[in-house]
Amino acid sequence: MPFSPPSVPARAASRSRPWRAALVSTCALATLLLTGPSPFGEASAIRMPPSAPSTPQPRATVREKILRLLERPESLPRAADWAPLGPDALTELLELASNPSSPEPQRTRAVAAIAVVENPEATQRLQGLLLDQATPDSVRAAATLALSRRAGLEAFPLLTPLLADRSEQVRATAAQTLGRMGGAEARKVLEERLPFEETLAVREAIQQGLSYIEP
Repeated sequence: MPFSPPSVPARAASRSRPWRAALVSTCALATLLLTGPSPFGEASAIRMPPSAPSTPQPRATVREKILRLLERPESLPRAADWAPLGPDALTELLELASNPSSPEPQRTRAVAAIAVVENPEATQRLQGLLLDQATPDSVRAAATLALSRRAGLEAFPLLTPLLADRSEQVRATAAQTLGRMGGAEARKVLEERLPFEETLAVREAIQQGLSYIEP
């Protein structure tokens, strides 16, 4: 049964409105990333099947190909699409993700693609985006999802502290992501966080995360 608090402070409800639209976009991205071919419990970055070595390409060519791939926001980033670009794709994606002049939808899609690039530094770079408080909330939320897809259950201890993040959007995304991971530990941390969460939309996200976990 969905949780219905006896009363929610009006200030908490009003605070949630500005980013509700952004959360809808983030949840759409979550649906793609969390229901993709890389199941939780496997570190996809480690278990990704090897591919033929890619031939180094001029940077301008790499950027053009990346921009074309990012023009397909409805498509789940696939390792097969990004492997031909090689490890240099990470540098270009990070530049796009960190560029304040780039549109936020493009930045979030760039972060989503970092989950599947063939570069061993990708996981660390995603953590860096999460910790950078100057990064827009939507980009940090996308990094939460990308990290969970890339590292699987190994991301659990990195995502748990986000339930108390300053950003309501990041807290909500972390709650849903942890719920998708499932397991007794995920249920425990979500149930423990619920009484302390004041924002209605985040409480709803925690409840949704709990609904993903089998009894």
